[in-house]
Amino acid sequence: MFTSIDGKIEGDFIHDHNDELGDYFELMKLEGNQAWGNGSTTHKKYFSDETVDLSKYKDVSADFEDYVNKGENIYIVSFDTKGKVFWKERTLVFPDKVKNDVLVVTTKSASPEYLAYLREKNISYIFAGDESIDLEVALDKLYNLFDIKNFAIVGGATINANFIKADLVDEIKIVIAPFIDGSKEQTFAETFDNSRITKQFTLKAVEKLENDGVMLSYKK
Repeated sequence: MFTSIDGKIEGDFIHDHNDELGDYFELMKLEGNQAWGNGSTTHKKYFSDETVDLSKYKDVSADFEDYVNKGENIYIVSFDTKGKVFWKERTLVFPDKVKNDVLVVTTKSASPEYLAYLREKNISYIFAGDESIDLEVALDKLYNLFDIKNFAIVGGATINANFIKADLVDEIKIVIAPFIDGSKEQTFAETFDNSRITKQFTLKAVEKLENDGVMLSYKK
């Protein structure tokens, strides 16, 4: 994750100050991984095409079978329980010049229209539950169907907390920007019901970065 000194994961310190650290983080999260991903709230905010009209897919049926369409690029995985993120294309270029193949993890509560839209775009999707996403099932399918052995979850706060709570995080890397945010913006990990998860990790490394940044690495 990329945070402020006070642990915030959103704020103008990301977009309006010290772009070099932000660029470093975007490339760092790809290193050694076959995929990276976020929750649907993050993807809807930054990548969703809100001009998409699902009415053209009305009256379609859904068989709720995984739709596996392997790509040649690193995968961007969207944990999208009900299907609310509309991707412009199968391939997302982010950061600059880096191609990502979109892969959606969803549930059987996603609408048949949304699934038909993904198929038309040739976007892979897998089911990992009926009403809510079972993260362990999702990771097993990413491994077995797409050969994803190393995966980086990079927010938001709720999905980070869910992964940690489920003991599915082996390593944590935090790039800290030299700014205090001070707002009530979300921090690194927050449970939906404000419950505590209290998981301990072991410090692996502390690295001073250029532009007054720091990277902390923790192992399980």
